[in-house]
Amino acid sequence: MKLRISAVLLVTGLVFLGAACGGGGAEADSGSASSGSSEAGLSDTIVLPEGWEMLDAVSVADVEAVVGATGYEPWAESLSDAAAGKPQGGYATADGAPSKINFLVYTTDGQAEYDRVAGFIEDSTPVSGDLWDQAIIGTLYDGDKLKALLLRRGDVCMRIAWNPAAYADWDQTELGTKLATMLVDKLYTK
Repeated sequence: MKLRISAVLLVTGLVFLGAACGGGGAEADSGSASSGSSEAGLSDTIVLPEGWEMLDAVSVADVEAVVGATGYEPWAESLSDAAAGKPQGGYATADGAPSKINFLVYTTDGQAEYDRVAGFIEDSTPVSGDLWDQAIIGTLYDGDKLKALLLRRGDVCMRIAWNPAAYADWDQTELGTKLATMLVDKLYTK
């Protein structure tokens, strides 16, 4: 009887583990990272009011939860233009620019913006995920050598950029995917 209960518990545990890990399907075999979240509870459009700023969507605590560190503060981005549908914001520690994680969203013309910005990202690799239609990760030169994840969801394009040296302990695709998943969740959760 104990052997039968142990076997049932073992099989149940393996089924649960397989479901929690995504089951090892085609995405796992492709070497690309999944978004790690499902679309349940997400709107088809951004749920924030028109003219929203990045701090309306992503808080310091949100960024800290993803990177697993504290001490981040908002970083004002001079090129942010929320009124024109191009909110941008950064989050950095006391180290300043080297630690900054920058978020930029184009709320309209998503495909055109995605195609335009993708032209600036070198050595790009596709990133699959359930929460977006297209995504790539690669190198972006913006005065410094940055890692950038660019994604499109419907008619919205989002770009996340950071200094890979400041986050050298991370797998860069995993960090980008976690930041992108958090951003999509914050923009689209009903």
